Amino acid sequence: MKKIYFAFLFLFTINLANAHTCENETVNCPLDNAKVDFCVTMSMTTFGSLKDFQKQGAIGSFYEELINSCPKCHFSGYIDDFKAKYSDEEKAKIKTFLQQYEQTKMTDIMQCKVAGDLKEFLSAPNAKIAHCYLVGSYLARDKGKFIDLRKELQVKTKTFLVLALEKNEYEDKTSIANIDYLIAEMCRRTANFDDAIKYYDLALNDPNKQEWIDEVAKMQKDLALKKDDNNTL
Repeated sequence: MKKIYFAFLFLFTINLANAHTCENETVNCPLDNAKVDFCVTMSMTTFGSLKDFQKQGAIGSFYEELINSCPKCHFSGYIDDFKAKYSDEEKAKIKTFLQQYEQTKMTDIMQCKVAGDLKEFLSAPNAKIAHCYLVGSYLARDKGKFIDLRKELQVKTKTFLVLALEKNEYEDKTSIANIDYLIAEMCRRTANFDDAIKYYDLALNDPNKQEWIDEVAKMQKDLALKKDDNNTL
């Protein structure tokens, strides 16, 4: 009996060690000073990712906790966005922009959309805008009632990743093929198969691509050729 107990205790300890942990941090909205709670990830264990780069493993609510919103004005973003300083004139412009979301139910998915929309309004780097929408698409993955919103977020992700490439926002040449591949995945998942094939080919033909591209991009391109927009992979 003791052996069984200690074996269970050992496995339980291992699971705890691999679990996602976060630390609460309260910040104030830069527009109206309302308190906003974040749970900042301290540790987690990943076991690979899905084909659109969503991390898998003992990640808990990692993606849900990345982006948050002010309960009053709906200012949305990462924790660092809440630490930004704005002039009175800038605050007034942002509040006016956010008025369109006054009646919006701020789910985790919508928080990501509003964060992306706000970053676009503030002329943030395109790659950062795209990431907000990408995270939102992850959160909408298995929620059937949000399928239209999920596809909208994926189209927006694709749009701003393309702009990021055009503006040379990625300095590491080995990352270009990765971004082309991700653009292709956003296209395939929204049934834009012609563009998907185009960007898979760009990734596959990139002389600076990483080794994994050859296998994964070819496999996903085959899905595009079959007009398969499976979003669960």
